[in-house]
Amino acid sequence: MTAGARSRTARNRSLVGVIAAMAVVNLVYGMTFPLLALVLDAQGVSKSLIGLSTFSQAVSVVAVVPIATALLRRFAPARLMQVMGVSLALSFLLAGGFPNIWFWFPLRFVMGGMTAILWIASEALINTLTRDSWRGRVIGLYTSAGAAGFALGPLVLIVTGTGGMLPFVSTSAFIALSTVPLFWVAVHEPIGAGAVGGGVWRAFRAAYVVMLANVAYAAAAESMSTFFPLFGMHLGLTEDHALGLMAVIALGGMLMVLPLSWLADRIDRMGLMAACLALSLAAFLVLPRAVQWGWLSGVYAFGLGGVEGMIYALGVMLIGERFQGASLAMASTAFTASWGMGTILGPLLVGAGMDWLGTGSMAFIIAGFFALCLPLPVQAWWRRRRQ
Repeated sequence: MTAGARSRTARNRSLVGVIAAMAVVNLVYGMTFPLLALVLDAQGVSKSLIGLSTFSQAVSVVAVVPIATALLRRFAPARLMQVMGVSLALSFLLAGGFPNIWFWFPLRFVMGGMTAILWIASEALINTLTRDSWRGRVIGLYTSAGAAGFALGPLVLIVTGTGGMLPFVSTSAFIALSTVPLFWVAVHEPIGAGAVGGGVWRAFRAAYVVMLANVAYAAAAESMSTFFPLFGMHLGLTEDHALGLMAVIALGGMLMVLPLSWLADRIDRMGLMAACLALSLAAFLVLPRAVQWGWLSGVYAFGLGGVEGMIYALGVMLIGERFQGASLAMASTAFTASWGMGTILGPLLVGAGMDWLGTGSMAFIIAGFFALCLPLPVQAWWRRRRQ
């Protein structure tokens, strides 16, 4: 085997390892938010307090940025991901053993920070291992595998139920398994070496359109993960039906993102970002009626998951297109921090809004997130088109 062939084999093996690991991490994420929300709701906890509990997990994503930056400078990303994975698995066992809202506040803060480091390291690795000519397709596979994890999460909850230790033990086992494929990753050096102070904020400003689109997407996605079962049951769905629709939304993100990512290698990615934001806005405006369309609700949910999930995939592509080396590590950290900002704002605003305006208001509040963000990529696309 030639040196070039060995290099391609090592690259492909590394990509498979990172993608497989993050698929399992996203499966866990797909279980976590609805599981914890349903457990707290069964205890009679208000939706505002449930939103604050989610907030404690989300705010740590922003708080962990300086720590993540330092860790990326010192440690190989795959080894860092393995340490975070094992620690996260143990945290879920603690959450199941002590199902108390006040204990979960600090625990979810720590869990959110560890999950953020997993995402930062994985996205930097993916972009480091990928060439721009096929970046869309590789990131499409990465996003699709993550969406598959989200899709399986609610389905696992249907099997395990939301009571007792079984869902927490299952979650912990999945996280532990996710660390195994990371032994295949061939990148053994830190990817943040050479980064300078303030690099995260500079990266945010340099790609503010992508970062703010990620804020809007994260606000929507985390609000849906937290509150959609409660929203669905308010509209007359059973708990299993609501969880099943969540799985179909994630399935749409898994399958539709593949052809859309192929398209992203052939057309302007910022224009496609604007289109996905506009379609997501329209989809959420009709969500309260669409979930009651019988079997057509599944078709609708599938389409919603595809166009909404593509917002995140396009963000990762545009970051990798623009940044390299140490600046890529900083941009990946800023991208995850922007996710954290969305997960802070989304569940907090949606939870309060559902208490004040009614449970059915969830969809319209989420539509507002996309409406506020939409003008930015439209303007950026038009500016790039004229140039």
